[in-house]
Amino acid sequence: MKPPRAFTLVELLVVIAVIGVLVALLLPAVQSARESARRVECANHLKQLALAAHGFNTAHRSFPPGLEQFEVSAPPRYRGTSLFTFLLPYVEQGTILADWDYDFPLRNTDGGPAARSATVLGLLLCPSDRIEENPVNVGGGYYGMTSYGGNGGTRSFHPDYATCDGMFHTTGPASLPEPNQRPVKASMVTDGTSNTILLGERSHEDRNLQTYVPNYWADSLTYLGKWAAIGGRRRIGDVTMSALVPINHRVPFGYEQRHRLQPRPRYARDFAIHEDRRVCAFGSSHPGGATFAMADGSVCFIQESLPLETLRALCTRAGNELVEGP
Repeated sequence: MKPPRAFTLVELLVVIAVIGVLVALLLPAVQSARESARRVECANHLKQLALAAHGFNTAHRSFPPGLEQFEVSAPPRYRGTSLFTFLLPYVEQGTILADWDYDFPLRNTDGGPAARSATVLGLLLCPSDRIEENPVNVGGGYYGMTSYGGNGGTRSFHPDYATCDGMFHTTGPASLPEPNQRPVKASMVTDGTSNTILLGERSHEDRNLQTYVPNYWADSLTYLGKWAAIGGRRRIGDVTMSALVPINHRVPFGYEQRHRLQPRPRYARDFAIHEDRRVCAFGSSHPGGATFAMADGSVCFIQESLPLETLRALCTRAGNELVEGP
């Protein structure tokens, strides 16, 4: 009886090579399937948030404020209640608001990482969004993060220059750019709810922007997107985005190549317009675009190649533009 024939080294290497090729062929398919599942989950989150906004509208005869602000004498002088705080009772998270302090909002940060404002809510997170810290520690106060934001119209940030022609903006006695602005009513959406964006995604990735942070030219995206958005004049940037720039806009050049930016920044203060553009940007880590909820409650994926003019038409609620569905 002949002994069993052993594999030669060449045969073994061929088998390993074949397995490597098969893995290389299968891996993109597996990754694509996972990303498809993440996109479906993200779309479901936005659907629930859109329904919550309509539930609020039914109860209050208006959509919620983007950020309702008032002024006090002690810093931070501007404090308030955000879009997502108003939506919590309509997504079965009303228990978080059981002891919510609307008169002294900073008290909602009491308790460190266990504070009400630090609650991490899966519904507010896209599974593809890469958030480095959650909750984040900002000056000793902890805040849960979100991957989503309301449509602020043509421009949402800096609030001094906000157009307030979208679905969400600052309201209340300390609102900008005018005091005592009011929230949006359904009757004000004259472009049609199917042609007006309600909510969309925000990406927390921008390698070029992050190079400005160590040089004190910009704030890190790590801290942008706090769903509670309690204190500070600029907090509307945490909960709204707009059509100031195309979908998935990134700062085009890092700090060492800042001379290539237009307009060219000579000093840190000159970089503000570039940071504002990034704060306004809808975007995602999904390939090719981002997911949006329309004002009629439908959800769609919009390609990043969408012309900026069309995006602006979809973000204004009463611009009288002729826009085909996204």
